[in-house]
Amino acid sequence: MEAVELGLREALFKDGRRLLETLYNQPDLRVPDNASRPGEKCHAARAKDIDTLFGTIGIKAGRNYFYDPGTNTGRFPLDQALGLVHSFSPALVRLAARAAAKEGYESASEDLRAQAGVSLEGRQIQRLVNLIAPAVAAQLAQGANTSPAPIPILYTEVDGTGVPMVAEELAGRAGKQADGSAKTREVKLGAIFTQTKTDEEGLPVRDHASTSRSGLLRAARPCSSLFKAEGK
Repeated sequence: MEAVELGLREALFKDGRRLLETLYNQPDLRVPDNASRPGEKCHAARAKDIDTLFGTIGIKAGRNYFYDPGTNTGRFPLDQALGLVHSFSPALVRLAARAAAKEGYESASEDLRAQAGVSLEGRQIQRLVNLIAPAVAAQLAQGANTSPAPIPILYTEVDGTGVPMVAEELAGRAGKQADGSAKTREVKLGAIFTQTKTDEEGLPVRDHASTSRSGLLRAARPCSSLFKAEGK
């Protein structure tokens, strides 16, 4: 039965890839802002492979590249409309980032392959997380509720711990080794939650499902600003 189910899943993925390619390669596909702005030159139908939840698809029709020689900048309106992160679909990026947040990059890679039939190496997932992290941090900073209902007690817990890193991530960093090099980088972790009840002994009890967590490989000051915004 396992072989039948896995074979059926692969067949569905194949159909999904074909449907996506047909959808995004329609000649009359409506793409916002898909026309030359003043000073721009259009290079039509630039091909691109995109990694999706169903596998890799190719798009070309309607994927126009607009380049402005005056500002030395270019844009792909279709990529922007689809919400691509380089060559990855937003749904795939969300799934990979969610798995990595819970398990780490290599474990996330193994579980995505076993549970969702998605093949992404741990290093690919790490690069995706690094790409989307600034945008996520900005959304957290801007999305704080400035007029919430009063909360009697709010707890904020912050700590840091060293995590092993590959050599390229440690280049130029001072550490505690005998030669002054580093084997780890410190990740700052924060947890914010509320407490409105106590137990039979009068001890505080964390409110169910009230915990919000954040973690960054950044200096202490930027992290403190993020945790403060999260608490709001």
